Formats: sequence, C-alpha cells, structure tokens
Amino acid sequence: MLAPGSRIEDYEVVRLVAVGAMCHVYEANTMPLGHPVALKVLHGMWCSDKNIVARFVNEASILQTIRHSHIVTLLMSGTLPDGSPYMVLEWLPNNLAHALAAARGPLAPNTAAHIASQIASALAALHERGIVHRDLKPANVLLDRESIDDAQVRLADLGLAKVRPEQRGEPIAIGHISTGGSALLGTWDYMAPEQWIKSKTVEPKADVYSLGVLLFQMLAGRLPFVAEQAKDLMALHLFKDPPMDRLQERAPARLRELVGRMLQKTPSTRPGLEEVLGELAEVR
Repeated sequence: MLAPGSRIEDYEVVRLVAVGAMCHVYEANTMPLGHPVALKVLHGMWCSDKNIVARFVNEASILQTIRHSHIVTLLMSGTLPDGSPYMVLEWLPNNLAHALAAARGPLAPNTAAHIASQIASALAALHERGIVHRDLKPANVLLDRESIDDAQVRLADLGLAKVRPEQRGEPIAIGHISTGGSALLGTWDYMAPEQWIKSKTVEPKADVYSLGVLLFQMLAGRLPFVAEQAKDLMALHLFKDPPMDRLQERAPARLRELVGRMLQKTPSTRPGLEEVLGELAEVR
C-alpha cells in the first residue's frame, strides 16, 4: 500500500479510498497544482499472474486509445518500482451504485433514460472499435456529482473487455490473455444469457442486455432476477421472462417495451444501440 505523501511521477498520494478484489484506488493530487486524480494500482499479490497483469495493461491501452465524453479519461499509466502497474484517471468519486442506494427506490423515467443514454453512447463508442465491455454494472458507472438527476456519467473498469483481433482505426496494443472458453467473465446479476454459457465469445448485444438489466433496475428499484446461488441466477437469466409487470406503473409503455426487447434471451432479437439511443431520447 502507498502511504500518504508518496510521489509517483507528478502525483502525490493523499489517501486510500477503495480496496477492490484486484486493485487499490487512491486519491492523489497533481503537483504542484493540487488537482485531484484517481490512482489505481494493481494489488502486489496479482503481479505474478500474467493474465491479471495483461488485463490491467490492456485496460490502460484501451483508455489511452479511446477518448469519449462518457468514458473515464486516462491521464497516464506506468509501473511502480515494486513492479505493480498503475493508472492515473480523472477524479470521479461518485458512482451509480451509491446513487441508487441513496435513492432507495425507483428513479423517474426521464432520469433513468438520461443515465442509460449516456452509458449507451459510451458502449456504442467501444463497439465501433470492436470492444465489448462485458462488465456493465452500477459500480462501473462513475458520476461527476452526487445528484443523479443531472449527472454526467463515465463508463469505467474495462478490465474484462473483449477486443476483436481486427480493429478499425488506430490499433490497440492488446496483450495475450488466456481464458478458458467456459470461464465466467462478468458480474452475475447483469450477465446476458450467452455470457453465462461462453463468456469468451460474446458479441456487443451482450452489453445491450446488461444495459437492459441496469435500466430495469433504475426504473423498478430492484433487479429483474435475484438468486443467491450462481446456478439459480443462471437459470433465471437463461429461461425466465423478466417481470415486466413491475414497470407497469413506473415507466411509459414505449420505454417498457424497449426494456423488454433489450432483455430478450436471444442476442439477434435485441435492439442495437443506435435504436436504444433513439428510443431513450424520446423519454420526457
């Protein structure tokens, strides 16, 4: 762990703000201006795992290449003297998970659509470059303020992103990652049916499904499918229709219909992000 006052290039560590499964996240300041930034450092225990290191480095490569108003901005990346890779990101201490917990219930349809449209815009930018996020969830949606009503969002945490071998535009320097075809990659509550079966080969429509789950959650105040065991949750996502009746009094018919189509079990029957963006723009 980095002590307050530690210096990394032109940044000084202020405090530890979060400890995740893979990384420590610190608040740091640019020197000498004192502007806050987020410093994300891979846990030392994972530095000997080539696949984990590759995922971290690949995330930095993607963020370095893609600049978008709704994707978190990478300021720099590198390696600490002890061998731990790190990223310096724009400072956004609020996220959608905290905002939904604070709301303690459903969001207004226009607020949910406002948040979802920004996420859809970010996903569309990734998909245009052949990148599937694969881990869309509230904790990975950062907000520029505490108030969710008029917040601007940034999509973050691309460590599980899938990148096609062929890229449009400038190439992204992606290292080799070995994953078994049946490995579960993603967060259970938001994973598309095909992601449960074969995470490694999912296409962009898996992100559309995950966004549909998130949009349902924002409108209903709860997830469409809930179970304690992975096998039970998998069965719900694969075979159970979402409880659309929970949105009956929460959202207009056109928005309910959109959510239902985003949550279709078969990828080909889900709408594309261009259509999703068009429908969300109509919500008032």
